Amino acid sequence: MKYLLLFSILFCVIAMPALGALSDDDLNQIRLIVADSEKRLTATLNTLKTEAAIRDTEIKNLNEAMNKGFDNVQKGFDNVQNNFDNVQKGFDRQNNIIIACIGIPMAFLAIGATISGILAHKRGTRDRSLENEIMTLKQEMEILKQRQVITP
Repeated sequence: MKYLLLFSILFCVIAMPALGALSDDDLNQIRLIVADSEKRLTATLNTLKTEAAIRDTEIKNLNEAMNKGFDNVQKGFDNVQNNFDNVQKGFDRQNNIIIACIGIPMAFLAIGATISGILAHKRGTRDRSLENEIMTLKQEMEILKQRQVITP
């Protein structure tokens, strides 16, 4: 029971209304503190805005510089490509000249070799036919010699 009485008194003391009402001086001090913090926040906000504007202009300048740099690189690449195309055209002309200097004589040689091959083949068949005729004539001469040797 002692504890119950002690706790009920304690809870009543805790639940008693607070007598800490704010006076006009307290409210004025709070207003001064809020106004001072508001001034500092607006000053900080203004500096942040100016810094953001400076950063924006710096970023724009960097973007412009990068675009100019990329344009210069593209122009350089285009110049290299044009030079390469000109060199390639020169190589094409040079290749055509080399092909003409080598290809035309090779064509004449190929045509000459083909013609000589055809003629050699014709000669070969003619030579074979002549050899066959010579062989038959030799055989006939042998036969005739044997007849003369036998019949004298």
